[in-house]
Amino acid sequence: MPDIEDKNIKEEGEKKTVAQRHLWVWLAVVFALVAWILLAWFDGYTAMAVAAAGIVVGFIGTRHSSLAMKRLAITAIIASTVLLVVVAAYLIVLKVGLS
Repeated sequence: MPDIEDKNIKEEGEKKTVAQRHLWVWLAVVFALVAWILLAWFDGYTAMAVAAAGIVVGFIGTRHSSLAMKRLAITAIIASTVLLVVVAAYLIVLKVGLS
């Protein structure tokens, strides 16, 4: 009997860790979407900060997830990186061009 109970406890613990691993990926997706929304309605500096956070969270998510979640995390990383690079290049061009 104790073996069956131990097995159930291990399965419950494994389910929680899977949910926690997927949480990082979904946070990366949310950060990427929020960064693009912030770029549309607020300033670029805030969007760049949120995009950088999305990149970091996405890398954490790729380490702990299944293949499908890794691909989703990589997509979120790419979306955040594109925003970061384009906005940074735009701001640099404006600073240099206006100087």
